[in-house]
Amino acid sequence: MAKLDPSFAWGAIMRSPMMRLTLPFVGGIAWSMWRTQDLLRLGIILAIVSLVTILLLLLRTERAGRWRRGPVAMIWCFAFGLFWQGIRDPLVHPRHATKDGTSERERVVHITAINGITEKVVRADAEVLAASLNGILEPRTGRVMITLMRRSDDPDPIAGDQLVLRSRLEPIVRLPDPGGFDRRSWAASRGMYHECFAGPDAWSVVGHAWRWTDLFEGTRQRVSHWLEESGLPFRERALVKALVLGLRDELDGEQRDAFVRSGTIHVLAVSGTHVGFIYAMLLFMLGWWGGGRRARIGRGLLVLVALWGYAGLTGACPSVLRATIMFSLFTLAGMADRHADALNSLFAAALVLLLWDPHMLIEIGFQLSFLAVMGIILFHSPIERLWVPNNKWVGNLWTLTVMSIAAQTLTTPLSIYLFQAFPVWFLPANLVVVTAAGVAVYGAVALLALHRIPLVGPLLTFLLTLLLTCVDLVTSFFASLPGAYPAIRVGFTDMLLLYALVALMAIWLMWRWRPALRWSLVTIGLLFASWSLRLHQVDERTTFTVYDDRQALQAAMTVGREHIVLGGEDVKEPGSWMNKKVERHQRALGLDAPTVIGPDVLQGGSIARQGATLIGGDRWCAPGMDVRFVRGDEALEGAFPQDHFDVVVLHEVRYLSAEALEHLTATTDRLVLAGGMGWKTREFVRRWCDERAIPCHDIREQGAFVLESTTTKS
Repeated sequence: MAKLDPSFAWGAIMRSPMMRLTLPFVGGIAWSMWRTQDLLRLGIILAIVSLVTILLLLLRTERAGRWRRGPVAMIWCFAFGLFWQGIRDPLVHPRHATKDGTSERERVVHITAINGITEKVVRADAEVLAASLNGILEPRTGRVMITLMRRSDDPDPIAGDQLVLRSRLEPIVRLPDPGGFDRRSWAASRGMYHECFAGPDAWSVVGHAWRWTDLFEGTRQRVSHWLEESGLPFRERALVKALVLGLRDELDGEQRDAFVRSGTIHVLAVSGTHVGFIYAMLLFMLGWWGGGRRARIGRGLLVLVALWGYAGLTGACPSVLRATIMFSLFTLAGMADRHADALNSLFAAALVLLLWDPHMLIEIGFQLSFLAVMGIILFHSPIERLWVPNNKWVGNLWTLTVMSIAAQTLTTPLSIYLFQAFPVWFLPANLVVVTAAGVAVYGAVALLALHRIPLVGPLLTFLLTLLLTCVDLVTSFFASLPGAYPAIRVGFTDMLLLYALVALMAIWLMWRWRPALRWSLVTIGLLFASWSLRLHQVDERTTFTVYDDRQALQAAMTVGREHIVLGGEDVKEPGSWMNKKVERHQRALGLDAPTVIGPDVLQGGSIARQGATLIGGDRWCAPGMDVRFVRGDEALEGAFPQDHFDVVVLHEVRYLSAEALEHLTATTDRLVLAGGMGWKTREFVRRWCDERAIPCHDIREQGAFVLESTTTKS
């Protein structure tokens, strides 16, 4: 076996100066996010480091000692990252929108992105520009999520519009159901911690701030209109709009779920893959110009115009911008007749985007797309060289296979950590879907240009419909296979161990460095030890959950892997909203199939055993957990006066006196207000508990409630 050549790794670092600058800059941003620092202190640190750096660069240094400039520059980048995140952190700005409190008032906002449009509402991201104080508009800053009730007689707002809306500024605090979508984290990763809701008469468009993507808004709308005129069936048209324009509003839930479970959802997110298709197509079409200086410049200018035009057409979302910047760097290098190092270009694109918005660092889309491209850059060529097929078609298939494997190499640990599942059939599904998606992008562009030509347009429509029908069938097939999307639960430490395993195995396979194999075995042992500890902790855990339901009481008790659900008949209906909640809970924690019990069992006079729990008489007991349920006004007095409960759950209570509330809170550590309670009683209980510092969780306002105990089962 050949030994590892250290000069190979060092050479890759030396050829990527942007990597050496970006990594410490990213470290500074991450540190500042983790530990918030005083802005003045950060400014002083940056000033001192800058002075030392400038002096070192100005001083004459012997050639042998010039290496010291590199570490000093990296230290400066780290200090600058600390300071840059500090000044760009929206919550520390002295004119942040929360300075005026969260009371209802008029605010002027600028829409930065439309997140979704349904039959009733428009959901968008917005920047706060001003707030009305005593009739005077005062400048304000900060990002918020807004939900606007649609008006049937007015057009919907678009990105760039300025609105005046009157609403409260609410913190985004709603807790997700176990395994459900965490809206708080998703919003926080984009720098948003508050939201506004405005009724149909509480908002109005007052202007539009020009953005460079507005140059393409008319084209974007015409393209969407042309697609409707093209004759494509609804499902296929939805796929074309997702593939070409990044518009996924027409995709139904079944289609989305099939792409997720088959591991091909990335095809629907307009990203580097699509920009790469456009880039490759243009280079192929313009290759006849030759390699002269004028040809290189002319070809490069056309490619740049096309790339940025496509970015504008798709709304310049972050994933497209990242790819466009990187391919633009490749194009500029080609125009200058220089070889562009892919890794260097990738880190240059990351640096530009993080300078624009440091919060992109914690966006899932940014992390996954960056790691996918880096995986292709690092591992595609070494893996492809492992086998050289003699047949051309087999070689093309092998290249696509290697592309999928390389892209998944660095994204898999993070994906498993984030989504707690893994698409087993991603490789064969991607071989078909990615190839078809590339052809579909080219076909869609041709259809947009030629759909009005007799015979040609209908023929293109037929072929594209056939192709996208095959894509739909392939994703549905792989998504429905046994074990297509198994739950895999890993923690943050497990994710780091998986990355260490990937790095060590790559070193051993590519450079045959024997110690890497031994360390890989050690890492695998640590992974098994971590998973064993996690399984042991699950077996000793008792958890009581009240699901996020605004109308009714839906709860669950888990003892080890036992999963007992309190709810109505809709829990058992496949595909129902409550059934999906229970399934996500089961997948997230690795629970057994749920046992469903109805409210009659809880309210019955006799005590029934369900698994390791006892339930009845409005009481639910498990090892380490004792819960009392209070329903209706007649059940407020008398029951269990001497007992102490971990939780008291109130539901279907219309009136509650201060004496009854005093009696209840004397028997418990916390109250939970479930769905079905009147708003007046809810407000009274919350205010009463706040005045006495008694924990009170309102399901309607705060989302799901989860209480965990680690008492060992008897």
